[in-house]
Amino acid sequence: MRKTGPHPTADQQKDITLKRARLQERVDAFQRQAATILQAAGDPWDSTLVRETYIGVQFDGIDEGEYGDDGSQLAEEHDQSQTMVNFSADANVDAEYSPLHLPSHFGHDWCNENAAEDLAEAELRLREGQLNDSLHHIRIALGHKSFLFRHDIRPARTQRLKTRAWAGVHAVESTVQHHARVYIRGRKAMVDLGAGSNLLDRYQVLSREDLSVNTSVIAPQVRGQRNKSLPWFWTMDVQRDADVGEWMEDCKFSFC
Repeated sequence: MRKTGPHPTADQQKDITLKRARLQERVDAFQRQAATILQAAGDPWDSTLVRETYIGVQFDGIDEGEYGDDGSQLAEEHDQSQTMVNFSADANVDAEYSPLHLPSHFGHDWCNENAAEDLAEAELRLREGQLNDSLHHIRIALGHKSFLFRHDIRPARTQRLKTRAWAGVHAVESTVQHHARVYIRGRKAMVDLGAGSNLLDRYQVLSREDLSVNTSVIAPQVRGQRNKSLPWFWTMDVQRDADVGEWMEDCKFSFC
């Protein structure tokens, strides 16, 4: 849906409908399995309960309008007011917005009241791994983006080369957007599971500003950059970042 935009063609709409139907089948199968596992007193699928679903629009178009022709950043305001949407349990919503019946969906209190603490703890550990993976991919993608600016965008002298170079940047930015949405959703699940301050302080809220690569300072002769601090996730001990050395060094230099 994000790729096709608000006005898909007939063929695109048909493809979306087929994919949505397949996704709905998988969601329904998951919900049936969850109903078997989460047997407890009361009805967790109370039709009066309003459920909040994250839709991730604050990261949409994060690369659009951010850079001038020379790669310098441009200021732009973005509407983040529709990050979450409320759906009631009996609402007719598209499959991609269906809230899955995970412990985080029911919340910390419900899990404690219905002897599901072990399930909540298991999901919390899985979410921690998910957030580590998301941050790893974000760091790698930002490093790749910085590398592309330094080695493809800046040296490009023809329109053909510039077009090809910018296409590469936008492709990498789509990766950043995807993993940013996964991270935000995973962190919200951790909050719903009652994660302690030790985890929430480590896995901070991710913002658009954290994902910006300052392409105006990729030249070593630029002065006055020593006191600029890195976004918080660059100082974390996220594993497997060392295997792509040049990209990561370029990106850290761009932030520093």
